[in-house]
Amino acid sequence: MPAVIFNNNPKGMMKAVKLPQYQGNIIRALRSLELVDHTTPVLHPHQVMIAIEAAPCNPSDLAFIQGGYNIKKSIPAIPGFEGCGTVIDAGSSDEVTALLNERVSFFSQSDSGGSWATHTVVDATDCLIIHKDMPIEQAACFSVNPFTAYAMVRLAKNKGCKAIIQNAAGGQVARFVNVLAKREGIGVINIVRKEEHINQLSEAGYEHILCSAAEDFRENLKHRASALDARMAFDAVGGEQSGYMLQSMPGNSALYLYGALAASTLSEIPATDVIFRKKTIQGFNMNEWKNALDRNSFENISAELQQLFLSGILKTRIRQIYSLSEHGTALMQYIRNMSDGKIIFKP
Repeated sequence: MPAVIFNNNPKGMMKAVKLPQYQGNIIRALRSLELVDHTTPVLHPHQVMIAIEAAPCNPSDLAFIQGGYNIKKSIPAIPGFEGCGTVIDAGSSDEVTALLNERVSFFSQSDSGGSWATHTVVDATDCLIIHKDMPIEQAACFSVNPFTAYAMVRLAKNKGCKAIIQNAAGGQVARFVNVLAKREGIGVINIVRKEEHINQLSEAGYEHILCSAAEDFRENLKHRASALDARMAFDAVGGEQSGYMLQSMPGNSALYLYGALAASTLSEIPATDVIFRKKTIQGFNMNEWKNALDRNSFENISAELQQLFLSGILKTRIRQIYSLSEHGTALMQYIRNMSDGKIIFKP
């Protein structure tokens, strides 16, 4: 195995954003982050070392640094679950060494590292080889949102849904859902928080856009759901919107909760609909969906999605690129309006 050298430093040091402790208050959490020199993690036989080229911030990253995510790392920790870069060292198995010098996208929740750094160590199975022509910023955001949208649309198709409902429609997952659902002939009812988002989505060609702040929101939602026979909803918000979405759909409908942007418990759930009209609420976890697939199936889906990016059919909206030293400014910009696009760290 070759000696590991980072930035011409044989001692294996790297730069990383450090979270000293979990903070429930998001502002305090962001202010506690600092860029530090860090010893690179130990490389195990089933792992690879990646020189990171770009890494985004996702809502799950914000929940993580607040201690509100289902994954907790040993403190101090390096945030960031997703990113892309080049494999510069690898473990001992043939499957792992085959990734040497490859450009990969990765999603990892390993305790030993994170993507807001110059380098990270991840399991080889957490990596996907990326086409050489995919822009680095798009590759950095490839391992989470596109697969989440793909999986949810595939679920709706397999259930024979004519139409679906989704909230947080200004977000990136929802935008991917619109594109992929249209290709499958599935209608989409889009819920946004602000009137200004209606114009943005209309200009992008989306239909059936409702603002949750409008006085007639619930009435219009029920009308659209009935007219389109929407029997599946994808909920990234939680709170009272979960109940409103469930109430709006016909009997034998299902709501899938995949996010908790409202940071509150589900409410307004119609008990009689659950009891007598066979409406259900389930969780959707992209990692569980991924783990249920064999490796070949997942790589085939990856190839299909990469082709959609290369052809311009899918594209992650990037707001701005920052260095790791600008993490404070970058993250404050992101939390002010996550619908404006991703912020990307480039070490």
